[in-house]
This record gives sequence, C-alpha cells and structure tokens, in this order.
Amino acid sequence: MPIRLSRWSPGVRLACLCALLAWFPVRADELRQARYAGTLGPQRIGLILDVAGQKVAPSRYYYYRHLVDIPLTSELHDGTFILHEPDATMTLHFVGNGSEDGEALDFNNSVGLEGQWTNGKVTLPVKMQGGGLFSAAPAGHWYQSITDETDALFEARTKGFCTAVAKGDSALAARYVHFPLRVNHGAGKHEQIRDASQLTAQWKRLFTPDLVSRIAMESPHSMAIVQGYAMLGDGLVFFSDKGAEVINLP
Repeated sequence: MPIRLSRWSPGVRLACLCALLAWFPVRADELRQARYAGTLGPQRIGLILDVAGQKVAPSRYYYYRHLVDIPLTSELHDGTFILHEPDATMTLHFVGNGSEDGEALDFNNSVGLEGQWTNGKVTLPVKMQGGGLFSAAPAGHWYQSITDETDALFEARTKGFCTAVAKGDSALAARYVHFPLRVNHGAGKHEQIRDASQLTAQWKRLFTPDLVSRIAMESPHSMAIVQGYAMLGDGLVFFSDKGAEVINLP
C-alpha cells in the first residue's frame, strides 16, 4: 500500500526529515547514520556520517553531478569533524539556530554542519543542512528493506525517472512508474494515474516547472527509507521496488 501523504510543506527541508527519521528508536550498540546535504564551494554534495557509539566510523560523501561515493576516514575532536579523503580534508563543526538554549550542539539539536574543504592548494567553504541519527543500512545494501536487488540496480530506476522528468519525456518516465500512480494534492485530495497514456495526457498539468525544478534539485542516491519506500528529497516522490508509486505535489 503506497504511503498516504496528503502534502509535504515546501518549508520542510532535510533537517526536519532527519529529525523525523531520528525519532525511530535504535539500540545503543547499533551503527547509526546522520545525513546532510549542501554545498562544497559551488558544487552540491551529500554527506553520510556513520556513527558507532561516541565515535565517527568510516563515512562517505558524493557530488550531485556524479552520485559516486567518495570514502572518508573520520575523526571527531571537541565537536569538530575531520574527514579525510585520499587527497583532501574537510573540517566541519555543528551549527545551530539558537533553539539549543545554551546546550552543546550535537547531531540532534543542530541544524547542520559548516567548515571548509582543502587539498592543500585550494580551500573552499562547506555548508550542510541535516542532522539527527537513524539506524544504518548494511554496507553495500542501502535498500535492503525494499528489495533484494543491488543498490545500483534499484537506483538506476530512480535516476531514470528523475532524468526523464527533467527532460519532460512522459513516455520515458512511465517506464519507471508502477501504475496506478498516486498523486497527492493539498487538503487531503489525491488522484490516481492509471497508465502511461493517462500520464502523458496529464503530464503538463502535474509536472509543472516548479515540480520539475524541485525533482531536478534532489539526489536519487542513498535516499531516506520511510515506511518501506525510498523517499526523494523531503517527500516529492516515493519509490518501491517496482518504481515510482507516489508523488506529492508542492
């Protein structure tokens, strides 16, 4: 049964999503993860920090333009993260919005990370939004709760759908949809798109320039898992092992 979300507020961003995910309880001995999205210089990046107890385990980040993981060895010293890749280092610290009320910032009361990246020759600012800690997926099988297939195969469909939407190609997008496609509007209203022909007929009405732009801005890589679905961004599209099943209009 697809997720029955009537609408996600445009103001809800990744920090709120991570706080929601962090609500689900985890054992003290579990490997946990914190997710961030933001910029490294002019480039958009995603960062996933693995946390084991009070220590930061080997982690990873990726550029949105490539969606290829770059492994990081990680250190945490007095609230400062030192993240090493083969030829560069990121140094990041928690940032808050004042609601921490004088408490030391951590994964759960911060709203992101800021700092810099340097390779010894070039230094660039890093600004990330996100936070919270949630249960980690096993290495190499992020989507194990959705499918037995490899992450690469699963993400090939999500990337295919996003690429087709960016191109405005309804026929191509339909190849990555599991019909009927549920489209949620505001105020609890929704409709069902029964097949590829109806999707093409309703394409311009549903996939407005604003929705296309929002989808293009999100990363179909290491997506959050919510109620057995992979969630693009803050709830724009939900994917099952068969393809896109739910779209929430902005």
